Amino acid sequence: MTQFLTGAPIWVWPLLVVLTLVGLRARKERSAPVLLIYGMPGLGLLGLRSVAALPAETWIWALFAVGYGLGCWGGYVLQRRWLLGRDGRMVQLAGEDLTLTVMMIMFWANFAVGVLQAVAPQLHGSNLFHVIFVGVLACAGGSFAGRAFRVWRTPVETPAWGG
Repeated sequence: MTQFLTGAPIWVWPLLVVLTLVGLRARKERSAPVLLIYGMPGLGLLGLRSVAALPAETWIWALFAVGYGLGCWGGYVLQRRWLLGRDGRMVQLAGEDLTLTVMMIMFWANFAVGVLQAVAPQLHGSNLFHVIFVGVLACAGGSFAGRAFRVWRTPVETPAWGG
């Protein structure tokens, strides 16, 4: 078990801390810059690198596109309940657990790929693993794009929160 932890690149652990802190902050009502919300889909696109590294056939990209689209739709629908208002460059958001959950799914899914590649290469190379990994990663990543699209489509108003 310690080899899993010590074998990971050193930058992995500070990244986990940052993602956890951002996710915990998202659990509380907050104001955030709109540009931050627009940047979040970049986290989802990091999954492209992970998918490209799989020893999978080209059909996996179609699965990624479908999963990403489903994640976008889900993020768009869910963001409606958390979006309290938008004032130009700022957005007021209700607290929610999805941000932390999605960040942890993406982090640990990518971590698991590295572990499986080292300890169970047959499983890492199986189509079943590819389908599950890509489906989960794409849906999680796409949710950030859907949430950003919802914020972009929200009309700018005078804030009710006094900001």
